[in-house]
Amino acid sequence: SFRNFGLKVLSICIATLLWLVVAGERVVERVLRVPVELQNLPADLEIVSNPPDSVEVRVRGSSGTLSRMAPGDVATVLDLRAVRTGRRLFHLTPAQVNLPYGLEAVQVSPPTLTMEFETTGIRMVRVQPTVDGEPADGFVVVSVRSEPETVEVSGPEGALKQLKEAITEAIQIGDRTT
Repeated sequence: SFRNFGLKVLSICIATLLWLVVAGERVVERVLRVPVELQNLPADLEIVSNPPDSVEVRVRGSSGTLSRMAPGDVATVLDLRAVRTGRRLFHLTPAQVNLPYGLEAVQVSPPTLTMEFETTGIRMVRVQPTVDGEPADGFVVVSVRSEPETVEVSGPEGALKQLKEAITEAIQIGDRTT
């Protein structure tokens, strides 16, 4: 039908123009430093190793899309929902990289991460106040005590076994008379 023929021709011209603009952009690859997001860590587990904060990701897409990308637009997501205690190996794949539309992750480096997990424990420990400085001439420190005397500490069970006391920040007593 020739009804609205002018609008039909105009829409075909606009679609062709858009296709030429998009098709004319070069496809490039760029290596980006991408943060690692750890999600769904079970409440009863602690990470005792130091996983890297970021990994390198080779990203492919149009040069225009890559140039408009902001640092917070990309993340490598690692789901820890099913993790158990001990040393664990995680394989990183391009599918775990969240990218803006029009971009594709090609490679993640390093391809594996090693992390160690321990059960979360709770322990009561004595508080040990730390004193810094010397009182005024003629005065001495008679005693040092804290209120409360003990605190509850939670963390990895291995670290809690070695913990004997909790220390405070240094309390300055330089030239004090009371």
